[in-house]
Amino acid sequence: MFLNKLFLSSLLFSVSAFSQVDLEKKSDTIKNNDLDEVVVTATRTKRQLSSVPMPVTLISKKQIQRSGSVRLRDILLEQTGITIVQDVGNSEGVQLQGVAADYTLIMIDGVPIVGRVAGNIDLNRITVNNIKQIEVVKGPSSALYGSEAMGGVINIITEKPLRESLDGQFHVLTRGGGRNELDVNSNFTYRRNKVGLVVGVNLNSSGGFDLTPLSSSRTVNPHQNYTFNSRYLYDISESLEFDLSGRYYNQEQYVGEMTNTQTDWNFNALLRQKISDKWDVTYTFYGTQFKTISALNGDTAENKRTLLRPEIRTQYNFEKWGTLIGGFGGNLDKLDRNSINGEKQFQSWYAYGQYDFNPISTLNVVLGARYEGSDSYQSAFSPKVSASYKLNDKLTFKGSVGYGFKIPDFRQLYFDFRNVNNGYIVLGTYTVHNLFDGLTDLSAIQRELKTESSIGYNFGFQWKPIDGLKVNVNGFRNNIKDLIDTFDTQLPYDALGLPQGTRTFSYRNISSVYTQGIELDINYRFNKNIRLLAGYQFLDTGSNEDLDRIDDGIFYRDSNGISQELQSSSYFGLANRSRHMINARIFYDNYKHKFSVSLRGTYRSEFAPFDSNANSVIDGFDNFVKPNTQVNLAVNKTLFSTINLQLGIDNLFNETGIENKELFNFTDTNGNIIANDAYLQLGRTIFGRIQINI
Repeated sequence: MFLNKLFLSSLLFSVSAFSQVDLEKKSDTIKNNDLDEVVVTATRTKRQLSSVPMPVTLISKKQIQRSGSVRLRDILLEQTGITIVQDVGNSEGVQLQGVAADYTLIMIDGVPIVGRVAGNIDLNRITVNNIKQIEVVKGPSSALYGSEAMGGVINIITEKPLRESLDGQFHVLTRGGGRNELDVNSNFTYRRNKVGLVVGVNLNSSGGFDLTPLSSSRTVNPHQNYTFNSRYLYDISESLEFDLSGRYYNQEQYVGEMTNTQTDWNFNALLRQKISDKWDVTYTFYGTQFKTISALNGDTAENKRTLLRPEIRTQYNFEKWGTLIGGFGGNLDKLDRNSINGEKQFQSWYAYGQYDFNPISTLNVVLGARYEGSDSYQSAFSPKVSASYKLNDKLTFKGSVGYGFKIPDFRQLYFDFRNVNNGYIVLGTYTVHNLFDGLTDLSAIQRELKTESSIGYNFGFQWKPIDGLKVNVNGFRNNIKDLIDTFDTQLPYDALGLPQGTRTFSYRNISSVYTQGIELDINYRFNKNIRLLAGYQFLDTGSNEDLDRIDDGIFYRDSNGISQELQSSSYFGLANRSRHMINARIFYDNYKHKFSVSLRGTYRSEFAPFDSNANSVIDGFDNFVKPNTQVNLAVNKTLFSTINLQLGIDNLFNETGIENKELFNFTDTNGNIIANDAYLQLGRTIFGRIQINI
């Protein structure tokens, strides 16, 4: 890998340079970090975090820097109620409150990222370079953000030059051990009079690693990628501002003799018009494309997803009567890939509104709704109501109820994937009916899938019993109905012209599932030097269909091979869900001697990735991934006010999950045992950094 060779001599260290003005700003931030932080994602307006009436997590730039994280995945792992899970094809997804990754919308500066694999956005595509903060809104957010926000929203807020400045930064980070990773950042920020400019470049490279060398595939394949981002601001007049931003990402991944190339670009053009002190309008045009090309022995396969979105949004401040926002826009969504037989597209349009007001001084109410229509699926209406009541200076109650929706995706409608060598094909509902129209057996297969929908409840409180201590408690329940799932159509292989024994799978609306639980977050500043952040989530999940089947009677085989009837008390819930998750982060700042320490740990209790005893439910007799604890450490030291050193250890106690090694192996069609490394983890890894401030 060219990056690794170039910086091999800096195996454990990094270099960074930035202006003295920037250093002073960071010092001020440390000293004033008890100030209430501002978020924008929850209501699309600027609100103090403590005043937002729905569950929101804010991850600051300071937390990101202290952790040594370089990709979005790394920092999300340490947050309450957020789980990174393995999925189909070794892809990873992010769960919010136990709701699957398909239903979480990931955005950069309020616009969506496209390019999902099995419903998941690859979080390693997103560098934390140039990020100001990350905002996570839990629970249905379709009232503001539409489809894919049924489970919540993760919004990455990037830096914006707001003051007169000329700053430059250069960072190089390397990780030793098995990761063999190098991460290089360079940033330039300029603001003068009416013009602002931000330019950033990130280069990331890894030699990859393999936790099961006997298997045919590697755990992480060698890769190199780079990200270029820019933002240009121009104040046309006192009432008119232009904001143009763009991002380009490219990755090359090497899988044996195959080369996989990913490209991801987007641009977002905004024109903000201030009509009066109370009223402003924003005109937006957003475009993005995600493309993959796989090349092997001269043959190539290309997949391409494109989204175009114009939108007009307005905000009016009634002062003591509250704030009203509204908007309307449209989507042109196109997918071109081999397995859907050419290009397919959806066109949709939407309108939304929200009224944020205080009927009395201690009560805040937010009412919102969105209507979305399309040429390809049924329309959806998603209302939401949220409220917070401040009982006194120490105790505030919060609650929200919201509806969410998710439209059927291209895969579920148009998929045409054929793996007859392994005895199966997977067809979207439109594909089944178009290819085999006239078969009497098709009557049991839906052509038109229903839109998935949900209703989510969040109720909790924020308590400040003493100075320096904040306790947030939130109870939640999400009910999802018309869940789209795969099923065996039982269509006769001979009638479809397929080889003997070939099974045909498609999609249908069959399931209704729930996730419910409680979250606890503690933020305690012991003194000006020590702060503790800790969180706990209890999660209970299940499928109503599974529970009905258990009542009707299903069986499992015990350790002696004897068939036993399953009791409802042995039902565990949905796959890939842990009932208990804990995180704790301790930050220590010694201002006198100019050093700081962050010690961070996470715990995830056991979970079953899939049904392993052939009764189609997750129960206490399946194979479970064992509980896991991860502890990470980072130490920062400032020398001569110009040099900052950072040394860190990821996975301090070398938890590798080796006890899971034999549980999830499987046998291929030739009878060979294939090692499954999806539930193993890389051992202890050391990294370091040097910053030179000039």
